[in-house]
Amino acid sequence: MDRASKVLRRSSVRLRSLGAGHSDLNMVISELKDLRHATKAFMAAQNSASQDMVKWATCDENRAIQDIMSQLGELNSMWTDVQKDFIEHLKTFKNHFELILEGEKQLDVAQNQLATCELNEQRIRKELKRASKKATEEEINNLEIKLSQAERAKYLAQLEVVELSHKNEAIKVVRLKEGLLKLSEAYVELANKCAIIFEAQREVSHYLPDVHSRDMNELKYTGSGACKQAVAKAQDRVQLYKRHNYRLVPSSSIIGKI
Repeated sequence: MDRASKVLRRSSVRLRSLGAGHSDLNMVISELKDLRHATKAFMAAQNSASQDMVKWATCDENRAIQDIMSQLGELNSMWTDVQKDFIEHLKTFKNHFELILEGEKQLDVAQNQLATCELNEQRIRKELKRASKKATEEEINNLEIKLSQAERAKYLAQLEVVELSHKNEAIKVVRLKEGLLKLSEAYVELANKCAIIFEAQREVSHYLPDVHSRDMNELKYTGSGACKQAVAKAQDRVQLYKRHNYRLVPSSSIIGKI
């Protein structure tokens, strides 16, 4: 994404958020969405380049080049799958912020309801003050009943705001901690699997014959079995990789306790 289009997009996000608020949170969600799309594009570009190299090698007469690039193509497929898993973690991380935003919007609704109740109470008080000078006793009694109902509605709205505010803050912390821990572990997993795969690629690449000061007719490629073994070993290590498990308090249990 070029600089001009990015500035335009950020401005668009802020404009859409003016009425509803939470522009910074909306911007975080938008940027995380762009990050996921950029990561997918990077993955696709790597995969396309690798496939083109394999295609080129297939048409080459050099057996060493054919075999080496074929094995590197296997490693690339493995690396693509690893990146796909990581991209899903980016989506999950974005979802955490979307849930935080949803909680903020629910609190906004409660606060708006409280503001409406307060305005209604103020209006009835003014009517009652004016009515005390010229209204009948029955009219005054009716207004007092309405005032009592308005005060009750405001009290309940205040309770709702306080309860939602406390619950929202607790859930926000839980979701953020859970999201950050899982994303951090996803990056660690990506890095470790990246190291496994590209260490194997380095090992496989070493089996290309050295041509320094040697006649091409004397060169022999004997690394086919070793290359396959290196790729198979990397595949096993990637498949057996285990992530750390963090014991997190589910947000649902927080909701139940508040």
